[in-house]
Amino acid sequence: MEADLISKKEVLELTGISYGQLYRWKRKNIIPESWFIKKSSFTGQETFFPREKMLSRIDTIKEMKDDYSLDELSDFFSPNPTKIEISADELPSYNILSEHTLSFCIALLPVRKGFEFPDLLNMLIIEKAKRIQVPSEELQTLFLFLHEKFTPLKDSSLELVGLRKEEEYVWMLLPLHSDLLVDHLTRTVLRFDLQQMMEELKITLTNTKGI
Repeated sequence: MEADLISKKEVLELTGISYGQLYRWKRKNIIPESWFIKKSSFTGQETFFPREKMLSRIDTIKEMKDDYSLDELSDFFSPNPTKIEISADELPSYNILSEHTLSFCIALLPVRKGFEFPDLLNMLIIEKAKRIQVPSEELQTLFLFLHEKFTPLKDSSLELVGLRKEEEYVWMLLPLHSDLLVDHLTRTVLRFDLQQMMEELKITLTNTKGI
């Protein structure tokens, strides 16, 4: 079996959760239905999950479940971002963006009183891209590309892929876990799971200010 998958039996044994809990979380979309992967085995059909995502998600649920209801957890992990608006003055207190990234992104946006979730997510992507030393002019191209083409309300199950060939960069939005075949002169500079980033940002905002 692929190293990046884990069986349902292993999940229950490793995490100590019950079969009933697992499927309640599925019904509430706290664990996405797309993570329940049916595969043939010598015993018939078995259910597997993406190992790293599944174990990380269950750890997070177990940490939060005493403080939040199932409906609240469903909101946190829903593919659709919560309606959030944060002013430019408030944003530094969340500690998710450097001052440089915040100034850089604000200069590229129309003047506004506050920033909604898609703006914050795009800024966070720029923050992470900057950390892997994507040049400033390419960060600008990337931010404007995301601002125009990426709508989290509709396109959560995507990954951002950045390719570099010599001095040229190309940015793409692809379905999660797409096969990517490129020539030997082209290098993949980043692959960001946007659904996972969105969920992490929602939890950070919620835990920081109780939104």
